[in-house]
Order: sequence, then C-alpha cells, then structure tokens
Amino acid sequence: NDREYLRHFWHPVCTVTELEKAHPSSLGPMAVTLLSEQLVVAKLGGEYVAMHDRCAHRSAKLSLGTIANDRLQCPYHGWQYDSEGACKLVPACPNSPIPNRAKVQRFDCEERYGLIWVRLDSSYACTEIPYFSAASDPRLRIVIQEPYWWNATAERRWENFTDFSHFAFIHPGTLFDPNNAEPPIVPMDRFNGQFRFIYDTPEDMAVPNQAPIGSFSYTCSMPFAINLEVAKYSSKSLHVLFNVSCPIDDTTTKNFLLFAREQADDSDYLHIAFNDLVFAEDKPVIESQWPKDAPADEVS
Repeated sequence: NDREYLRHFWHPVCTVTELEKAHPSSLGPMAVTLLSEQLVVAKLGGEYVAMHDRCAHRSAKLSLGTIANDRLQCPYHGWQYDSEGACKLVPACPNSPIPNRAKVQRFDCEERYGLIWVRLDSSYACTEIPYFSAASDPRLRIVIQEPYWWNATAERRWENFTDFSHFAFIHPGTLFDPNNAEPPIVPMDRFNGQFRFIYDTPEDMAVPNQAPIGSFSYTCSMPFAINLEVAKYSSKSLHVLFNVSCPIDDTTTKNFLLFAREQADDSDYLHIAFNDLVFAEDKPVIESQWPKDAPADEVS
C-alpha cells in the first residue's frame, strides 16, 4: 500500500469557482488537502499557486489569511509570502533583513478545464494533466458540476466508474436494463501513457432520456482520470463525461465531474440531477467496500 508514487502526478484539488467563492477577493486563499498534505491555494499576481498551509513563523494556517499586495498574508502576525513562497514582509520588523529560511514550500499548480491542479513532487517532471477530449471541441457545451466527496479510496472510485458489470444491479432502470447483466469482452489499447477501450451498450433499453447510453469510448489517464465519450443512440449526438478523483487521504476522495454535450437545447440541470442520481446509487455500495484498499485475495 505504497502511495508515494501518486505525489508525482497532477491532481485536481478544487474548482476555480470554489476558489473564487472562498474569499470576497475571489483570489483565495482556500484550504485543500491532497494525499494528507494540508495546502493553501491562492491566485497571486494572476498566477495560481499552491503552498504548505503553514506559516514559517508560528505555524498558523495561511488559508485563514488574506491576499495583500499580490502576496499571501498570514492571519497571525501579517507575514507576507510571494508566489514563490518567500517571505517578503515582516510587519513587526519592516527594516530588518528577512531570514532566508522564512519561506513556505510551494508546489506545481495550474488551472485547466476550470479545475485547479497540483503536483506535489516534480522531480520526474514527466507527468501531465489528464486528457479531457471536450476541452478543445467548439461543438460542445461544458458544464462543471459541484465536487462530491466519498468515504472511499480514489482507486475504488476509479474502478467503479469503469466497471460495466455493476450497471444492471446498482442502476436498474436508471442507467441500464437489469436483463442485460452480461457485458461483452472488450479489448484494451494503450496509447501515449493512457489506455482506451470501447463498449457498445445494448440498444432499446428502457432508461431515462438523460441516460448517456450509446457507444462508450473510454480514455483513462494516470492516475484517476476517465474521459468517457458517448455516441448517444437516442439523440445521435456526442456526450462526454470527465470524472477525476482527488485522493484527500487514505480513506477519503474528492471527486470532480465535467460533462459536455453536442445537443444542448435542454436544461443542464436535468443532466446534473441525473448524474447525481447515478452517483447516489453507487455511493453506499462503494463506501461499504472494506478494507478500503483492495486486498490481494479479492476474486476477479
């Protein structure tokens, strides 16, 4: 159960909207947790930054502070840190030199697809933010749903999202026909560090119109991102789901869902409500799995 390798990958920690709502300035700061690391995210000088949520002076949480002069200001004694994490002002000693060790560790941080992504360890510098096919497709309208939290590992959530054979049992009548419990064998293809597979769901199932049923084309990016393109049978249009999970700690996951659709003449809220319904059906079952990490003796 060594999860140290996950520090080398990019993970979403919040949406841009969450950060903007975290403080009246719309610049943050905002507290987030990734792989049990307590971080603070803010926008300084037009740049998104992530740092340890701990002032170098007396260890107060910087996320309780504010943005002043494009710096992150500690709520305790007003020490100010720039986008590199270096302290640039000590109000109690404005004319004294600032020690070199008066700094906070910062981490790689970028905005992509309306999400804020963080990488804790850039020593390999070879990992990329996961692929979302709708991001560069002008035909598609993209919607970012509210994040959702599960008491489950990101690995369990990823497995659940890519599992065909549970559809007929957890989602009968919602997402699938309970009489179609046997999925076909599907080949997998590895490409550019991702793997892809296609599953053509049965046609003419009695499911709601919002159900994205059709030809499923999955592209999975390390570690926990799934890009699902659906060529819908009902509307003959493209529907894309992008689900990515952030491992908050060893037992808790913050999940993000973006969806995009070619045919956008109905309300987004109908699709949001449907996605929420499907997740509500999955959640108690996945949270019931124990131990949280899949043991070696599970039978496949």
